[in-house]
Amino acid sequence: MNKRIITLGVAAIGVAGVQAADAGKVWEVTASLRGFYDDNYTTSPDELAEESWGIEVSPGINFTLGEGTDMEFSAGYAFGMRYYEDRESDNEDYGHELGISLDKKFSDTSVLLLSNGLVVAQEPEILNGGTPLRTEGDNLRNTFAAQYRRILSGSIGVEVGYGNSIFDYEEQYHSALLDRSYNEVSLDVFYGVAETEYYAGYRYSSTDFEGDVLQVPGLVFDPGARNNHAHAGYVGARHQLDKNILADVRAGVQNVDYYDFDLMPGLIPEDETSPYVDARMEWEYAEGSKLVAGATLARGATDLQAADQEITSVYAQLLHKISGRMHGTLTGRFQDAEISGGGEKLDGKEESLLLLGASLTYAVADNIWAELAYNYDELDSDVPYRSFERNYLSVGIGTTY
Repeated sequence: MNKRIITLGVAAIGVAGVQAADAGKVWEVTASLRGFYDDNYTTSPDELAEESWGIEVSPGINFTLGEGTDMEFSAGYAFGMRYYEDRESDNEDYGHELGISLDKKFSDTSVLLLSNGLVVAQEPEILNGGTPLRTEGDNLRNTFAAQYRRILSGSIGVEVGYGNSIFDYEEQYHSALLDRSYNEVSLDVFYGVAETEYYAGYRYSSTDFEGDVLQVPGLVFDPGARNNHAHAGYVGARHQLDKNILADVRAGVQNVDYYDFDLMPGLIPEDETSPYVDARMEWEYAEGSKLVAGATLARGATDLQAADQEITSVYAQLLHKISGRMHGTLTGRFQDAEISGGGEKLDGKEESLLLLGASLTYAVADNIWAELAYNYDELDSDVPYRSFERNYLSVGIGTTY
């Protein structure tokens, strides 16, 4: 496991993780100050867009014990405050991000991985809660994951996993539609041949929507109708081409059973069956330079009055070492979502989301850096009054100790 710096910001697309800290340090303190311009901080349609200049302050701390040993523990916390000069309502946004992980190697054939990530934020790229729109308030997402891997005999082994996610939104509309708890268990059986590992697996998940009944003009929507059990079966292969290139591809079928669909007849289907794909590639093509890319096809939550959405996405992040003191980052994510349920007004409607980012970081000194960053977000929706464009530009300076 690599020690990491937790960061808050619009640029956090969640593709390749976060910036690695200096190896061998037990603890590290970070702080950054940025000035920014946001031409649509409410993620509203173009004619309603509001713009503002502002400043952002983000201190953080990271702590690691036992790096490179049989038991490694890592924890990090970051605080973010963003001040909008021209916002008519509350001028400040506050964010928190806390990450904890434990890797325990019992033997060469037995490994346990535990992690927990807590985020309080407003930006959808950070929350990843099922909405492409910015949401006011202290919105919480907590994700816990446990994974145990054991080789049983020779090249045959098993991997058992458990995951739990909790989403809690402050604003009433999004709270009603997106507050939920998600539990998942999985079992994979794998077989290794040389640098390739083949596996087959099964995943069961349960999602409970916990928001209040939503009353909007012409409709009373009961989020409990979305409660579901899901089953997924898949096969896959993981290939280590060399020590710098890793590819992992899995594909299968997923079925979602909305067992309370009769609470909203005609708006929530009884069940949905769809393909499931998760492909990922990592290539460390030079020292300090790395490319991560992938594609997914899966079902996910939606902030519309429908059952869910089938999301196809592709993503990439390039971290490139330009010189000893300068690094560049390019990020991109495109996803197309098809709405399921919701009646004639929503069923089958599509939304396309594009997230692009670029940054240039220069090390002014060994522990001081300067950064220029730009992000572009665009949502193209068949649903009226949701499409928007957003440009975000920032320049800043930071330090690590």
